[in-house]
Amino acid sequence: MLKSHILIVDDSPQDRDAIVSALRQDHRVRYKFTEVTTGGDGLKLLDERVKDFDLVFLDYRLPDMDATGFVRRLLGDATIPPVPIVLITGSLRSFDSKILEHGVQDFFGKSHITAEILPRIAQNAIERHKLLKGLVESEERAAQAMLAAEQANRAKSQFLASLSHELRTPLAAIIGFAELLEKDPSAPDAQKMLGMIASSGEHLLSLLNDLLDIAKVEAGTLEIETMANDICHVVESTCELMKFRAIDKGLRFHWHLPKNCPVLARFDPVRLRQVLINLIGNAIKYTDHGEVECLIQYDYVNEMLKIRVSDTGPGVHADVIDRIFTPFSQGPASSEQKRIGIGLGLAISRQLAVMMGGSLTLEKTSSEGSCFMLELHAPEASSDDVPSTNAANHQRPAASVSWEQKSVLVAEDVEANRFLLEKIFAKFGIEPIFAHDGKQACDIVETRRQQGSHFDLVLLDMQMPVMDGYEAASYLKSIDYPSPIVALTAAAVGSDVERCTEAGCAQVLVKPLRFDELKRTLQHYWG
Repeated sequence: MLKSHILIVDDSPQDRDAIVSALRQDHRVRYKFTEVTTGGDGLKLLDERVKDFDLVFLDYRLPDMDATGFVRRLLGDATIPPVPIVLITGSLRSFDSKILEHGVQDFFGKSHITAEILPRIAQNAIERHKLLKGLVESEERAAQAMLAAEQANRAKSQFLASLSHELRTPLAAIIGFAELLEKDPSAPDAQKMLGMIASSGEHLLSLLNDLLDIAKVEAGTLEIETMANDICHVVESTCELMKFRAIDKGLRFHWHLPKNCPVLARFDPVRLRQVLINLIGNAIKYTDHGEVECLIQYDYVNEMLKIRVSDTGPGVHADVIDRIFTPFSQGPASSEQKRIGIGLGLAISRQLAVMMGGSLTLEKTSSEGSCFMLELHAPEASSDDVPSTNAANHQRPAASVSWEQKSVLVAEDVEANRFLLEKIFAKFGIEPIFAHDGKQACDIVETRRQQGSHFDLVLLDMQMPVMDGYEAASYLKSIDYPSPIVALTAAAVGSDVERCTEAGCAQVLVKPLRFDELKRTLQHYWG
């Protein structure tokens, strides 16, 4: 097991405790911690026994000095600090990235101190510092390292600028139309404005999903679920969906299904659809005139599905071809070829293609258009490979007990979310009881128990003050609560879902909660 001695220089006991707690959840490394509250104490420790420490977490603003002063005094005449340093800051807006030029390994906001992120940052900083120390022995290599660091900083700045644009654009529509509707709810074009609010919200959700997927790629936790499915149905339904985007832009969109395609093949239909939407969406996005085409072929010899997506756009810029599949890379912005998005779609799509036993390449590009080639392993399957479904579940007669008679407890601390859930449950004829935190929810449950009754379902938000959803679920599990406990979380990562189930939740719903998703959940438990 690896061992690391961490020096934490931070005057906030809460921040120090958060760092210690997050790192202790990393079972691959045995951490030892030394904590100080001022820059002076930290510098004194490092002056006396710098070799004892593997990494320093340094607060950007300390009572006696800021991080820049700390790093300069630690550096002296050296090129890089004698120990890797990771900065933590309460506000990324006020952060001066120039300090990274002095050998600081990384920085992050205090709100991002989590068990999923922090151990990776710590180990990456230690490894990068070891590499940098080796490069310093050669002036030429040191110069190359500094150039690479500057490029990384520019890439990060470009990414943040693009992300800000991508977030603010749909938010402007959501906030703007919401204000108009608030002032005039009966406006003649109210439905159109509501549709644009919903569309902008879907765009934000898609952006968030891309960010989560790229984080899973970096963490090695992105998953593929292979099953027997109909290739032609998945491809055609996706193309039918994308056809309307092309029509709205005045483009022709054709797709050609193979005549010899197997009825069933084994692949991940969700991930195939995701890659196709990315490829076809990009082709439509960057093409102003002409057409987009999707050609599908099946190779029985190698059991490979091959899909070519071509367009009549301006082609991929020469400066971008070598890094078009690199995350956050979009190429130069110009009046002729503007950047759109944050440069994650192709990077995620290539990773998915590789995980599905295939590849994604830029087959050709010119001023007359581009063609991307997707290949994935999709061996032929038989009807015996199709998971059996309980047809009775789909043809079940109406339940004898109306949902209006069901009792639901909802624990949610945000007023807007409570109001939304109240409206959604009202569509099912249900008036839920609300708690503002986990402690209040447990008290309400206990009161009902003493009266000899219980709720038919408990819905718990997992991030709440006083007592969070994990603690509340653990309590309900400890008293053998007879009704299903459903988690509601905004953290859509596998570790969080696993944590919810370990706490005692029977199911996990991810925010934003959809009407149909809640309906399926209620049908699952109540019929």
